Amino acid sequence: MSVSKKRSTTVLHPFHLERNAHMAEFGGYYMPLWYSSGTKAEHLAVISQAGLFDTSHMAVIIVEGSGAFDLLQHSFTRDLRYCQGRSVGPLSDGRSVYGLFLHSDGTVLDDAIISRCGAERYMIVVNSGMGAGVCNHLRELSDGKVNLVDYTDELGKIDLQGPASAAILQKLLSDPEQVLADMHYFSFKGDIF
Repeated sequence: MSVSKKRSTTVLHPFHLERNAHMAEFGGYYMPLWYSSGTKAEHLAVISQAGLFDTSHMAVIIVEGSGAFDLLQHSFTRDLRYCQGRSVGPLSDGRSVYGLFLHSDGTVLDDAIISRCGAERYMIVVNSGMGAGVCNHLRELSDGKVNLVDYTDELGKIDLQGPASAAILQKLLSDPEQVLADMHYFSFKGDIF
């Protein structure tokens, strides 16, 4: 007896199909593997210029409340008090850090990027299919001083990657100097919602 797994699509699924993307299952989602230009041409374009990636399959969790920092500090492998680049300062608003969430036995639950959106608000991005697991893990560790919201499948996410990314954004933004000024590695500007 075979059990069929539910496969989801991202909000950009029709866009990919209209452009004849070669689709395959990845992490429970139908995702584009490549377009007609081929994987080699796409790879070279990204490492020499830039490329867009549909990353809507990644899970997004918001953690907010007076206990948000303590919960993440306890459950994440990076010390959020001393994790910010060469300055070795605390995670500040508009900055992100990469690390791991661990099970109580020390095995890896998932890797993640935590972004600080405010003094008591953090966004966590984890791998496809891991949103519910990480959210439940954090709920079990929580002391009731946090609100956890799993936005998986409710948000679209597109990544622009490659050395020409900033130049491309400068052409698209209405006020590129204001938006891109003082942008650092693993940083963001604006509100998530």
